[in-house]
Amino acid sequence: MKLLLLFISIILISAALSAQTLIKGTVKTAKGEAIHGANISVKNSYDGASSDSTGHFHFTTSETGKQIIQFSSLGFGSDSVVVQINGKSIELQLVLKEKFNELDAVVITAGTFEASDSKKGVVLSSLDVATTAGAEADVFAALQTLPGTQTSFAENGLFVRGGSAAETKTYFDGMLVKNPFNTQLPDLASRGRFSPFMFKGTTFSAGGYSAQYGQALSSALILESKDLPEKTTTGISLMTVGGGLDHTQRYKNSALSIGGNYINLKPAFAIFKQHTNWDKEPEDYGGTIQYKLKTSATGMFKVYSELSSGKVGLFTDDLNNLPKENYFSNNNRNTYVNSTYQDYLSDKWKIQGGASFSNNRDSGKIEVDQYTRTDQLMQARLTLTNYFGNLSTLRFGVETSNTKRKESFNTLSRDYTDETSATFAESDIFFTERLVARVGIRSEYSSYMDEFNIAPRTSLGYKTGKFSQVSMAYGRFYQNPEDEYLVQTPALDFERADHYILNFQRINSGQVFRVEGYYKDYKNLTKSVGNLLNNSGNGYADGVDVFWRDKKTFKGIDYWISYSYLDTKRNFRDYPISSVPPFAAKHTLNLVYKQYVPQLKSQIGATYTYATGRTYFNPNNLIYLGDKTKEYQNFSVNVSYLTHLFKQFTVIYASVNNIPGFKNIYGYHYSDNGQARKAIEPPARRNFFLGMFITIGDNTFVQ
Repeated sequence: MKLLLLFISIILISAALSAQTLIKGTVKTAKGEAIHGANISVKNSYDGASSDSTGHFHFTTSETGKQIIQFSSLGFGSDSVVVQINGKSIELQLVLKEKFNELDAVVITAGTFEASDSKKGVVLSSLDVATTAGAEADVFAALQTLPGTQTSFAENGLFVRGGSAAETKTYFDGMLVKNPFNTQLPDLASRGRFSPFMFKGTTFSAGGYSAQYGQALSSALILESKDLPEKTTTGISLMTVGGGLDHTQRYKNSALSIGGNYINLKPAFAIFKQHTNWDKEPEDYGGTIQYKLKTSATGMFKVYSELSSGKVGLFTDDLNNLPKENYFSNNNRNTYVNSTYQDYLSDKWKIQGGASFSNNRDSGKIEVDQYTRTDQLMQARLTLTNYFGNLSTLRFGVETSNTKRKESFNTLSRDYTDETSATFAESDIFFTERLVARVGIRSEYSSYMDEFNIAPRTSLGYKTGKFSQVSMAYGRFYQNPEDEYLVQTPALDFERADHYILNFQRINSGQVFRVEGYYKDYKNLTKSVGNLLNNSGNGYADGVDVFWRDKKTFKGIDYWISYSYLDTKRNFRDYPISSVPPFAAKHTLNLVYKQYVPQLKSQIGATYTYATGRTYFNPNNLIYLGDKTKEYQNFSVNVSYLTHLFKQFTVIYASVNNIPGFKNIYGYHYSDNGQARKAIEPPARRNFFLGMFITIGDNTFVQ
């Protein structure tokens, strides 16, 4: 599980005091209202922190004597106080004069779910991801409990509002991630590569996303990594599927983290019956190195690197020659490096830059035939932000990327290389506290296709009450055709989708309600007609999404309900007519429940998912994609027990997926003559997981 669950212990525990001087306190307005995101620092040093959502802050410093503590926040003034540092803890009650109260101001919510400690409208935090039953600490699986998404079955990816998996893109600190999932296997969806606990902020945009990002027709998942850890810790994970070890060393203004893991599913699969005929059960190992440096009171430099390798082999039925089976094997090697830097050049200007590199290589056999596929991406990006007025911003930037795909089959091979450049500009303009407009434009050029595009985007938000607001958005989005098409010919154009969104949101203390309607118009989708490729494809998607979350009504209980209605058709790929694609269910419902039981030091979670049947191709039916599977159901539970082992904080975690044993069918495979068929099913009726995660270096716990 790549240590995904190991970090549960980290997120659940509080920071211990260091030997340095502790400075803590609150930042509030003159009316006594908490200010979140305020910057507090010791002048002329790297020591400082930001206030949380309750206005509290704390940090340590090695400075001594008379020092100036400076503090400021966007939308407020700046101020400072003089303190005498002599080794004893200092508690401050800081007050900032309001210019324009950001907490009460309208925000853009159309199409977007924000999740971070410093954002209004928090929906899913890192802890939510780790403790959502059925998700098993996978970011993408947890997001599938939000409205607008579809449960992924036999194909990797996040399917959003009628879009294919390729139409959702993942960004790590602003940099596009080419391969966010483990290797795709026949009829088996894989996990995401990243742990949710690496990130302090998650923005999931189901549509209408910012002009800062491109190359996604449907959705953008924007992940923002954490800054410096608070202390030195060591983590040990022991699981039914493997184990891992990681260590984080905290220095004064920097931190170094090194981790490794080994996963082997053979022992678990030997106990729990599998429908898949494995030749080589999945076996993976990998390691990560992270370095973070606080370059100034507001500056941060980060480097993240990961190397992983995996092997798998399996047999699938050859329906044309039963009882013969087809063989498939895969060896995967993935390298990913991400480096970013950001700082405030002044109180009005901020700079953000980054570079990333990824190389993903798959090789193996299909029967006796040898295949290889290599995907490589290099990217660089620079953004400048100007703060003007009270809360208004102007953001503009440039980026460039080099994409390579090379594939071979026995002695045959083909490849392509594309240089893509982009520029963007976007402004959030606050007319009043109740009215904000976002206006942006993005342009891209592809050297391989020799095509250029211009994508306008705009959003409007109006605050209808103290806790409620409405938003609307329009945007044009472009994306390169998938690699499997571009590697065949450059004679293609950008694919295009236009989004129209109307949103109502109400957020009160501990409660969130959202309802959103949308329409998506697809043009220039890639079509395969015989051996020819063109951009004559088209389609549409419209629907309504509803979300309700309540952490207030029942003590110790947190639950949410999401519902999606989707109406969509498209004519793309090798479709002969416009049809409902197999990845789109008309109705989807998720019920997620969590309860912390302090007497048992445990959290219990449960998730129920229901989705109506999906289309599949039946060669015996004259109507293309005219058949549907039965409805999908899943009920999963998990338990986290908090204890101590050898005086070290320990989490014992257990989960069971699909407890009732619902017989879910994802679709069917047919023989060429249509006489034989086989259901596409999950590899096991139920999944079980048990793990123990120990954190050395921290012995406290706060729920």
